[in-house]
Amino acid sequence: MSSIPQHAKIALVTGGNKGIGLAISKSLSHKSRGYHILLGSRDIQRGDAAASSLKREGHSVEAISLDLSVDSSIIAAVELVSSTYGRLDVLINNAGISSDDEVDLSLRERFEKTYNVNVFGAAVVTEMFIPLLSKSAAPRVVFVSSNLGSLTLKSHLHSPMSGVAVPIYRSSKAAMNMVMLHYAHLYEKHGWKVNACHPGFTSTDLTGGRGGSVDEAAKVVVKLAVLGDDGETGTFSEIRGRLPW
Repeated sequence: MSSIPQHAKIALVTGGNKGIGLAISKSLSHKSRGYHILLGSRDIQRGDAAASSLKREGHSVEAISLDLSVDSSIIAAVELVSSTYGRLDVLINNAGISSDDEVDLSLRERFEKTYNVNVFGAAVVTEMFIPLLSKSAAPRVVFVSSNLGSLTLKSHLHSPMSGVAVPIYRSSKAAMNMVMLHYAHLYEKHGWKVNACHPGFTSTDLTGGRGGSVDEAAKVVVKLAVLGDDGETGTFSEIRGRLPW
């Protein structure tokens, strides 16, 4: 790990080497914000390449190896952050996948693959980083969810939103929201800010390159990552405001 700006806050972004995760890392690591980003990447070579690109632009960022589907990888990441920084100020659970269209897999395999990252991975990462987040003066945890995980929006059976037929991905994001609420409730009295957000339909690998810009998508995530002491907790929102559960 290279030297970081004095008094910088330490933020970990899972799936930070591309797409929305890279945009989050770029925005949050701007020198005006005072954050040092740990760019979590399953493929450390891709992570190093992304981090090097941002560092050449003057951003404070380092790549770390982190595979949400492998507990030993998560444990190694926790140990690295602990030995190097001794705390974590911000955790952004951004990494996510969808296997609804992987017809070469059985239905059970598709559910297991998606949940292993979107739900189990996010939950295990959060739980394992709790001791380091507890050492921060102002812990912030953000779960990058989706409005497709809204049970209320899905319940409007004749709406276009209800008809988006990706039940595995949708249910995984609904489950992620419940995980978020668990931690929001558990640490509210300690002053933590734990929230979920919908970044919008964004042009990424997940959407086949369709949708809006990753820079616009990152805005709501960064907003929640830098909340002040009077900020909200236990919410589900997009950049325009709250979303229904």
